[in-house]
Amino acid sequence: MSNPYDVFELFDETSKDGFVYGEISDHFDYDTEDGCTYGDGFIQGPDGTRAGVIWQIEDQVKFTMEIKPEKDRWGVYNIWFTHPIKTIDDIIEQFNIYLPYFKEAYRKAKS
Repeated sequence: MSNPYDVFELFDETSKDGFVYGEISDHFDYDTEDGCTYGDGFIQGPDGTRAGVIWQIEDQVKFTMEIKPEKDRWGVYNIWFTHPIKTIDDIIEQFNIYLPYFKEAYRKAKS
């Protein structure tokens, strides 16, 4: 089955519990001196299926559904990172904050 995210790379460093984060927009193409403050990515689940991620900066953790699960993906989600992205460690940190939300979204989409 073809997936709309197949052409984009995963950040293997984020791999945890079968989930891996990948980027669509370049997280290291900074739009401010502090780093990157918005972008698009995706999350791959344990079975290899993927969901879209739209992110920006906010002072609190938020997770909402933008597009319901469909045939080719288990949804598209809006998330708010708590600080700009400058390094792979920033991506790992933010991914780990949202991992429980993604696990729940994945579970719901697959049930």
